[in-house]
Amino acid sequence: MRKSGILLLSLALILCLSLPAMAAQVYVDGQELDVSTAVENGTTLVPLRAIFQSLGASVDWDGNTQTVTANKGQITVKLQIGSDTAYKNGQVVPLRVPGKIINGSTMVPLRFVSESLGAKVDWDGATQTITITSGTISAPTQTDNQVPLSNPTKVHFIDVGQADSIYIELAENQDILIDGGNRSDGATVVSYLKNNDVDDIELLIATHPHEDHIGGLPDVLDAYKVEKIVDSGYFTDSKISSTYRSKTKAEGAVYNEDNHSTYIFGDVSLQVLTGAETWEDTNDYSVVCRLDTGDIEFMFTGDAEAPVEAILSGELEAEILKVGHHGSSSSTSQAFLNKVDPEVAVISVGADNRYGHPTPKTLQELKDDGIKIYRTDLNGNVIVTTNGKTYSVRTQRNDTAPVVQPTESGSKPEPSSAPIKTDTNADISIENISLDDEIVTIKNNSASNVDLTGWYIVSEKGSQTYYFPNGYTLTSGSTVYITSGRGAKDSAPKYLKWTGSYIWNNDGDPGALYNANGQVVSQWP
Repeated sequence: MRKSGILLLSLALILCLSLPAMAAQVYVDGQELDVSTAVENGTTLVPLRAIFQSLGASVDWDGNTQTVTANKGQITVKLQIGSDTAYKNGQVVPLRVPGKIINGSTMVPLRFVSESLGAKVDWDGATQTITITSGTISAPTQTDNQVPLSNPTKVHFIDVGQADSIYIELAENQDILIDGGNRSDGATVVSYLKNNDVDDIELLIATHPHEDHIGGLPDVLDAYKVEKIVDSGYFTDSKISSTYRSKTKAEGAVYNEDNHSTYIFGDVSLQVLTGAETWEDTNDYSVVCRLDTGDIEFMFTGDAEAPVEAILSGELEAEILKVGHHGSSSSTSQAFLNKVDPEVAVISVGADNRYGHPTPKTLQELKDDGIKIYRTDLNGNVIVTTNGKTYSVRTQRNDTAPVVQPTESGSKPEPSSAPIKTDTNADISIENISLDDEIVTIKNNSASNVDLTGWYIVSEKGSQTYYFPNGYTLTSGSTVYITSGRGAKDSAPKYLKWTGSYIWNNDGDPGALYNANGQVVSQWP
């Protein structure tokens, strides 16, 4: 992924805060660019052709569509006046402020244009000077060896089962902790921090008030001095939420609600991308933040779901993505993946969890995008080390995580060159789904035996999937019961066990039966 490096705090202020329009001097590679500038919502706008050409890009202008296309080497940038979306090599890039025509001049966002073409931008507020240093973008590479550097940044995705806890180890003994797992995980998190010689915590982020994220934080607050605490400001009536609040008040730390703020740690910055929004779902109150170490970025999403992903703006690209909501189908939308464009995805998830996380849908989308997947249920602790230029990934076990974890009684069949003898028009139906008893009743109403190899059932609310065993045949007029939950029965051919975990949501959970060609055969209700 191509990056231009982290921004200085002073630059972050001019780009993020709303400042009055004023003239600014612009220098490109030491030469003053004699142009007028404008500032809107904290974004500096400059004349289109002047900025592109000063950075060595050729420019084509389509007056009919008011679209500019700039090319420099292997980089192509497209921007339409009035649109808050631009394109870099075909990838969508959201703009805080669109290009526009001001006093007859076509003006475009300076930061987007410069950094898209590989330049570094610095702002001097005292002299109202913008300095642009052009350069050649070099793509960071992943190495299997440990990254050789004197002051590395290490991001530890701690294995806390079906929960989240992330420890960020910075230079100069500066430490960040995002979430603390379940209540029972508190001792595990504290032990992990002590084993890594953590003396205090500079910044603690509680993404949202669910136990699997804040449950262990009271133990952390008891064990460590915490300087700053950030959360969404949204709390529930749960006991753990109340305990967390009382502990944070007693800590005496500087407290901030998430509000698109930026925290600087030497050459590393952490930007909070959320704040002040109102949501119906507690998961969507998750504090979402992005760690910028130079050319390597990390995106931390908590349990934020698709509605939150859709409103995130600004620089979102990141090499490392902490997959939202433990790999639920309600998070990690394709649109969000397109914006972040990660190379590595880390899923914090518990083995054989009752929610079916991570869902096959999420895993498949990550696989289709060529993203390498690590999972705490399969890999244990996952540690990413970076020097800001390259990164390496080290795991506690199983260096390479399989993309799909088989279900207990049936696994997705491997592709075969031999055709599956399945009557796709067969009258196979879901007769009932008992949400309380966790039993799916399926009947063959046809006059023929049907080979169900490759067929599968989907719990639509949770996107959990059960695949029939290879070679399983449902005879004419016969009924099969697919069982799950405690006491699930496994006695083929009449009873097939999906899993010992609970699958069906008692508040209502539609189910669907698919044939080997992926076509819906029957639905319930």
